[in-house]
Amino acid sequence: MVSVIASENIADLRHNLQVFMITGSAVSVHKSRVSARRLRVFLKGTNPFMLPERYKPLAMNLKLVMTILHPVRQHDVVTDWLDAGGLETRDRRHDRAAMVCDAQAQVSDAGMIGLVDEFAKLMQAGGWRRRGTEVLDQPCLCVVPGIIDQSVQNLYRAGGLDQVFETTGDYHGFRKDLKRLRYWFEFTRSLFAKKDIAPWRKTAKLLQSTLGTVNDLDEARMTGHDRLVGAGAWGPRRSASVDLAVSLSDTLNLLPKFWR
Repeated sequence: MVSVIASENIADLRHNLQVFMITGSAVSVHKSRVSARRLRVFLKGTNPFMLPERYKPLAMNLKLVMTILHPVRQHDVVTDWLDAGGLETRDRRHDRAAMVCDAQAQVSDAGMIGLVDEFAKLMQAGGWRRRGTEVLDQPCLCVVPGIIDQSVQNLYRAGGLDQVFETTGDYHGFRKDLKRLRYWFEFTRSLFAKKDIAPWRKTAKLLQSTLGTVNDLDEARMTGHDRLVGAGAWGPRRSASVDLAVSLSDTLNLLPKFWR
C-alpha cells in the first residue's frame, strides 16, 4: 500500500513540476501544489513507520515546493477576481511572468525534479522503514483504519466547524485537516466498497469546495477586491457559504464510520 500510494503521487508531482517548468501556467502551479500537498499528507500519515533521517529531508523539500510556488498561486487567485471584473492589466501579466521565471529558477536551483526521482527510488527500495514496523507487512485493512480514525479525530479535535467560526474564526486548520482526510480516502478507496466510501468522499469534496469559496471571498476582501464580488454581495455570499460549510461538516461527522 505504502509503495503504491507513494509511487502514484510521486509520478504526479514529477509530471506537474515538469509542465510548470515548461509552461508556467496557472493550472500547472495549482496541480504542482496539490501534488506536493498530497505527498506531505502521505508522509505525515506514514511518519510513525519512517526513519527520521529519511522523513525530515523529504518533508522539507515538499514544503519548499509549496513555498516556492505560493506567491504565483496567490497572484493567480487575485487575478481571477480581476478577470471577473474586467480589470486585468498588462502590468499584472508582466509581474506574473517575472514571478514564474523566479519560481522556475528556484525549482531548478534546488534540483527539485532530481530530488523527486530520489524520493521514488527510496520508496521503491524500502530503505525508509523503521525497525519494528512489521505491522506494514499485514493486510492493508489492518493498517488503514487507524490512520483514517486519527485523521477524523484531528479534523474534529476543536469541535464542529460552527464552533470554529464562532470562536477563533480561523477555519484554515480545519480546512487543511479536511484535505488530509479526503486524500486518505482517495489513497485507500480501492480497499472499500464504493457505496460505503462515496458519501464521505462526496461530502468531503463539497465541504472543501465550500470552504475554498469562503477563503476566496476573504482573499478578495484582504486584497481590496471585494467590490468585484458585486455591490453589497460579499457579506451575504460569505454568510451563505459559511452556513453551507457548517451543515456539510455536521453531515460528515454523522456519517457511518465505514472503515471500522
